[in-house]
Amino acid sequence: MSNSSTPPSRRPGTLAINQGRSSASSGQWESALAAYDQALTADKTWTLDPDFLNDRAVALFQNKRAEESLDLLDQAIQLQPDYGYRYAARGWMKQAMKDIQGAISDYEKAIELDPDDAITLNNLGLLEEQLGRIKSAKERFSMADAVDQELTKNQIDKAPPAASKEPPSSVTLPERTAWAEITNALFTVKGRKEFLDFLRNGFKLNG
Repeated sequence: MSNSSTPPSRRPGTLAINQGRSSASSGQWESALAAYDQALTADKTWTLDPDFLNDRAVALFQNKRAEESLDLLDQAIQLQPDYGYRYAARGWMKQAMKDIQGAISDYEKAIELDPDDAITLNNLGLLEEQLGRIKSAKERFSMADAVDQELTKNQIDKAPPAASKEPPSSVTLPERTAWAEITNALFTVKGRKEFLDFLRNGFKLNG
């Protein structure tokens, strides 16, 4: 969210944010957080940009500052209460913090706002499976499959989110796939399908 009189490319802190996203994409989390903090020093109104809040929340989380990251995701939801992704991102964060019921609640809200979010449907199913809610979990998995089949059938690719809209990495993965699998899943229909298959073939979220 930029000032109306300032072109986004010239807004103070923009370069630092781009540097932060670049660092984040390669797993350099200390550098990413430092860049985001630099942007905030240059322009305090970045705190009104939910994408920036999400980016900085992920970096904080990766730097072992989970409680602070959760506060930023709360603020992002306050700014965009009708955007399902914000709840999905906070759901990932809560799950990483072992707040399973909180994660489920956020995932359910995300799906209420965006019933076609196959990845969140799948994540919710995985948590329900852990809690022994097998019937409900299977229904979530079936719904996720149906969404992806429909997207593939019609060659529909949802508008890709900005690079900042990647969910926090609350998972343990081989080095090669940790960030790439999540990014690919968010950006393409093919990637979404591969990511769902990847999840069900042994990739487990913490919690």
